[in-house]
Parts: sequence; structure tokens; C-alpha cells
Amino acid sequence: MSALRILAAMLTLSAAMTASACPFCSAEQKTLTEEMNDASVVLLGRLKAPSEAAQKLAESGVPSGFIDPETGAATFTVERVLKGQPLVEGVEEVQAIYFGAADAQELFFIRGVAEPPDWAIPLPLSPVAAEYVPKLLTLPESGVDRMAFFQDYLEHPDQLLAQDAYDEFARAPYKDVVDLGPRMNRQQLREWIEDVRVSPSRRRLFLTMLGVCGEPQDLERIEQLLTSDARVLGPAVDAGATAAILAGGSPVFGMSGEMVRFAERQRKLGLDALIACYMTLAGKHGDPVEALDLIDERYLEDRDVDYSHVYAALQALRFLAEEQRDLVPLDRVLASARLLLDNPEFADQVIPDLSRWGDWSVLERLADMYKATFDEDNPDAPVKYVREPVISYLDVAKTQETGDVAERAEKALATIEPLDPKAVQRARSLQSFGFLAGARAKPAPATVDDPMAAATDDPAGDIAVDPPAELAEELAAQEEAAKGPSEAPGAMETAVSAPFESNAADEEAPPEGPPMAPERPAVADTEVAPAEPPSRVLLVGAPLAAAALMVGLFWLILRSGVA
Repeated sequence: MSALRILAAMLTLSAAMTASACPFCSAEQKTLTEEMNDASVVLLGRLKAPSEAAQKLAESGVPSGFIDPETGAATFTVERVLKGQPLVEGVEEVQAIYFGAADAQELFFIRGVAEPPDWAIPLPLSPVAAEYVPKLLTLPESGVDRMAFFQDYLEHPDQLLAQDAYDEFARAPYKDVVDLGPRMNRQQLREWIEDVRVSPSRRRLFLTMLGVCGEPQDLERIEQLLTSDARVLGPAVDAGATAAILAGGSPVFGMSGEMVRFAERQRKLGLDALIACYMTLAGKHGDPVEALDLIDERYLEDRDVDYSHVYAALQALRFLAEEQRDLVPLDRVLASARLLLDNPEFADQVIPDLSRWGDWSVLERLADMYKATFDEDNPDAPVKYVREPVISYLDVAKTQETGDVAERAEKALATIEPLDPKAVQRARSLQSFGFLAGARAKPAPATVDDPMAAATDDPAGDIAVDPPAELAEELAAQEEAAKGPSEAPGAMETAVSAPFESNAADEEAPPEGPPMAPERPAVADTEVAPAEPPSRVLLVGAPLAAAALMVGLFWLILRSGVA
């Protein structure tokens, strides 16, 4: 079962590493446009009157009476071909599996793949949806005009259209959302945000949009939502309800406190987007430094705050550091992020962020934190899970920075590496899988002639994801088990990412006796070797191994289902 746990963790981490275009939105399903792009043929059709045999079944009360018992499918007449006309030239009817209600007046969205087409299950369309679908083929592939079209269908009464519009926004580049700002309906967004019936995912989108188009009065309202606290309101309402009941009031008053707490929980749905909206509006219409002071006090410094609220605040800080540097000073965002180093539940999560944002001011502090994790007698000592992120942080500082920063990192590594060689090995193994983030890429010098040599600045490509300790330990254990006695010392270098090749010696088994830090040449004198191409064995073998693992997983699921 350990392999299954690793697979589950890997899938979770892969999903976490996929940056959403809308910063706080997650697309919930494929859009209708994507469905059409993936199809060979797309058409609109209607159910044809059933055959005589099917009609008898329908009259006897059998559901889905339009299904012909001889073919096992329903027949649809072609009303309009939207895509792939040559593949259905002269075709007037198609047959597809359909088990829905039998309505001969309703139009259906029917997709076919391959040649001749294999027809997917038809999707019934309302009259509005039947007009909506053909328009999708006329829209630009991206840009503000495309977003303006879908904006009109957000929270549409037809759930198909509302879902499709939301998924389009969730996939759209954030820049397109920003460009849509002047055309947004600010009042409508405020109403949706305040509506408790709106789902958390939609609320996140609407908060993101309000951050783009909001005014100073919106900043005041968002601040009220942020500063409300059920820990204060709940007991006060409980006391008032108790007094009312003792005075002869209805026992229903006893529910008042729970109702207040429920309302407070509703206000905090999508808290990450709520904080980001507040900070974005503060950057435009207020004082972002003062606004961050409020966030620090309410969510980052208070140890009694719910875990999910602190995590939401961290997500908002990541958004500010990646997308809103022109509104909120990065130095001030870093100051807020550093507060989480004192939080045992979040220290290991924020260290990769500090590395990615190039904050080397805490380099020595992190080295001291690493050492302090071995103090078992100190109840306030940092948790041991910070060891791998600290090693990664120092490796990045040593290999991707120069001068004083690289020298400080090299000195710190020489001090802490001997303390826990296995943690060092785990950290560098995870780096090779891309689970611990590196520093943000720096712009290339103006003298660079090769445009391909210029570093990119893609925040979505270096999202920090902190693997669970169980996954880290199991990966390290599997690496140890996979090593044979005749394995060459440098064989591991192929699997380790190029930026850490200079530390390959640290991954060998520790020598007998007191561990010694290996000597390293000065960073300034070290010639960085060009990155070697990835091993063909890895490129071919890794997907095959993953496929075999997935087949085994499905076999176990099917076997357990049969049992």
C-alpha cells in the first residue's frame, strides 16, 4: 500500500503545482469550447419519433422509450452541423446512446470523435443554451472581448451556461481579467459576494474581479468582512440569548449564537481571495502597508486563528508577491511572510516561498532553526519538517546566487549537513522531482546575444509545493532500496537536477566515524558546467512505470469492488 500512498501524494502535489490562471479559481470541468475542439464533429439534433417497437415500450411505461430495443440507441435528426461538415455530408440521422427524458422538441448538443464518428452521449440544451453554443465558435480565442461575452452568463439561471462561463474565467489569463475591469458590473459582483447561496469557488472569482474594478467604498466593506470574528461575536450573542431565555423569552434564542457563527463562516468562505481583494483595493485606494498590518495582526500573529485562515492568508501573500508587486511593496510582503517562520505549522511551507522570492535576510536564522530541531528537550524547538526546506533554501542560495549570499549559504551548509545526512538526501531527492522551489529566475544581462539564454520570469512555473514528510521519507527509502552494491558513486547525479550537481558528493553514504563537511571550491572560482540532457532511460521508463502503476491501481480497485 506504500506505493499507493506515494501515488496519491504525487497526484495531489501535481494538482497543487498546476497554477490556475485566475489566481484563486479552479476550473471544475472542461468548457464547451474545449469539448468542441476535441471533437471531430459537432452538431445540434432532435430526438426522432421512436420506432414501433420502442413506441410499445414507451406506452407500457418503460423509461427512455425513445431507445430502440433492436439497436440499443436513440435516433437523432441532424438540425445543424457546427463542426466537421465533410464527415457527415448527406447524413440526416445519427444514433447515440441516450437515457434521458424523451422530448422531441428539445435540441441536443452531440459530439462525434474519429471517422466515422463515434457519438458521445447527447447533451440536452435549453432554448437559451441552443443559441449560446453556436456563438462559442465565433469568439476570439482569448482576450477581453471573449471574457466580456462569458461575463454575461456568470450565475445564469441555466446551470450549464453558468458553469461554462465560470470555467472560462478560471482558465483565462489574469491579464484578461484585469483588462475586463472597465466593463465589469461592480454592483452585481458585490451582491454575489454577499449572497450566501453562491458557492465558495464562484465567490473567489467574484472577489478577484472586485479587486480589479472596486472603489474605495468596496475597500471599507471588505475590511469589515475580514475583521469580523466569531470568537468575539459568538460568546456575546450567547450571553444575550441566555439572558433573554431566563427573562422568559423563547428557547429559540438559544440558536442565536450558532446562527452568528454560521454567518461568520460564510463570510470567510474564499478567505484567500477576500484578503487578496482587500490588499489589491488597498494598493489602489488606500495604504497597502497599513492594510498588511491589519492582516498580520488578525491572521498571522494570532496563534489561536484557525489553520485554514492562516493558510488562506499565506495564499494571498503568494498572490501579492507574484502578481501585485506594483501595488504592494515586495519587502512588506516578505515581512509578513517571515512571521510564519515562528508558526510551527507553517514554517516549512513558507521557506520555499522566501527562497523563490529571493529573501536571503533569514539565511542564518534558518540555519539556526535547522540546528534547533535537534533540541528534543525544548518544547518550543522548530519541528523537524523544516529540515528539507532549509536545505533546499540554502542550496538555491549557494548555486543560484553569487558573492556574499552564496558564501554565507556555503558556510551554513557546511555546518548543518553533517547533522542529518538523510534529511539532506531527502531534500535533494525532492529537488530532483521539482517539489521544492528554486529562486525566481533573474532577467538576463543586456549583453546576452542568445535570446534562448535569457532567463524567464514565470511565477506559475515555480509554485512552491511542500511535500508531506511521509512522502519524503518513502522516496528516500525507495532510493536506498533501489541502489545495488555495484552502483557507481556518480550514478545518482543523472537523477538530480543540474543546479545541485555541485552538491552530488553530499548524497554519498556518510563515512564511518564523525561526519566531516566536504571541502568546496569558492563559488567565484567554480565554473558551472552546462546542463546535461535528461537520460533517455528516464524519459521512456518513467512514463511506462507510471502507466504500470496506474494499471495496478485500477486492478486493485476492481478487485476490491468485486470482493
